[in-house]
Amino acid sequence: MGGIEMRIYGIAIFEVNKDLDVAILDLENAGLHRLEYMEIDPDLATYLDMAEEEFGDTLGKYRTIKDYVFEYENERLVLIRFFMQGKRVGKVLLVSLRAGTLRSVVKRLENIGWNRLFMFEIKRLMRSIKYTDH
Repeated sequence: MGGIEMRIYGIAIFEVNKDLDVAILDLENAGLHRLEYMEIDPDLATYLDMAEEEFGDTLGKYRTIKDYVFEYENERLVLIRFFMQGKRVGKVLLVSLRAGTLRSVVKRLENIGWNRLFMFEIKRLMRSIKYTDH
């Protein structure tokens, strides 16, 4: 990610209760493409950790988690953490790192029967003036 400043622009939490491969297929049907080649690096995982910490009450306790990086349309990264109960996905946390990404994804997932527990999206952050010394 070499120096790109990233921010969380949206968070959604779903109750799913499906097998992992089915959940991934659902996400792909909703227009998200799993970036197979992209290992989730510690920086990106930090965003998921922050969101999970913030919404721990909604997410509850799960034994295992699996993290993936998905892409929506052109280069809009969506980080996804699956909270597993055995082999099944109990809940799914989506963290969007681009403005305006999540709403359409969430709508599509609801249309295929995912149960949304929570969502917020920041429309646009205030532009801050950056001073650079070069």
